[in-house]
This record gives sequence, C-alpha cells and structure tokens, in this order.
Amino acid sequence: MIRPSFIAVTLLLAATAVAADELPLFQAGINGGYRVGGSLEDQATGEDRDLDDSSTIAVALELRYGKGDDRFYQLWYSRQATEVDDGLQKHDADVEYLHIGGTLPFGGWEHARPYFAAGLGATRFSASGADTDDRTNFSGSAALGLEIPLAKHAAIRLEARGYLTLVDADTAFFCRSDGGAGVCAIVASGSSFFQAEGLAGILVRF
Repeated sequence: MIRPSFIAVTLLLAATAVAADELPLFQAGINGGYRVGGSLEDQATGEDRDLDDSSTIAVALELRYGKGDDRFYQLWYSRQATEVDDGLQKHDADVEYLHIGGTLPFGGWEHARPYFAAGLGATRFSASGADTDDRTNFSGSAALGLEIPLAKHAAIRLEARGYLTLVDADTAFFCRSDGGAGVCAIVASGSSFFQAEGLAGILVRF
C-alpha cells in the first residue's frame, strides 16, 4: 500500500519540476545607477587623475542556462558620461563596459531573492567630441543583487557591481586631434583601474 506521505512528496517534487520548467527562456533588464571611483596615475607628475562620480545607464540581456535551471547567461553593458581633470583643465569622457557572464541565484527569501553575477569583457575609454581616439582594455566585473518580484513576468533589481580593468603602463587615455597633432589628457603608469556602481532597474521576462 502506498503511503499518503510518499504521494505528497512525489506531488511536491513534480510541482517543483513543473515550476522550474516554466522559468522564462529570456529576460532583459534596464538599470539606472551611480558610479564612483576610477583613478589613473599620471606618468608625467605621479599624481592621481580621478574621474568624477556620475550617473550611469546599464542594459542586461539574459538567456536561461538550461531546462529547469535558474541560472542565466548574461550580456551586460553599462555606460558612464563623466569628466576627468588632467591638472590643467577638465575633459569630458565616457567609460563603457561590455561583459559576457552569468547570474546565479542563491538562498531565497519569501519576497525577494539574492543573486551573484560576474562577467569578463572590455572597457572602452573615450573622450567626448569629434576627432577623438578610443582606448579599449580587458576587464572583469562582479556583482551582488536582490531581485524583488512584481508580477509573473516582471521584477525589480537592486545591484552593487564592481569593475576592474587592466591597464598597461605608458598607456595614453582620452586623446584627441588638435590642429593635426595628437593631444592626450593622461598617460597612465598604473596597472589597474577600479570602479564601483550602485544600480536599480526593471527586469522583464519573456
């Protein structure tokens, strides 16, 4: 004779499997945030040239890892429009990140779920305006976040993310053409560039 407790456990496992299979295949998020940090050591003077803290915008495109899995591959893009002081004047500058990685939920609360995210890719430094040169370097990022469901196909995300970019010594940043001659705001002598970002956004599932 089959015990009622065995039937209950079987039904619970079946319901869990069905719920996992109903996870969305694709989800996309748009986020607004604020980024701090970012310093380059000026080779000419030895002084640090700090980027101004400023607002950011970020987009996440995510594809489910596998059937019944709550992990997602992630394509992450974030952009900051800021300024940097070369010791004589301020220059408009953009710092952009494009990373490929993933998200991994862990634990679980009744009304929210924490997750970890990480990625590898590139950082692009560019001076705003015409006749400017971009500089692209290898970088990685890691994040901790909290996902708060709004409905079956939507959620709020709160996230803190850090970025680390590898910088070669003697690398010129924020360069532009000035009367036919190249002018660079900073020639860096350091080996890394770190920034941190706080974000809030909406996630939509498909």
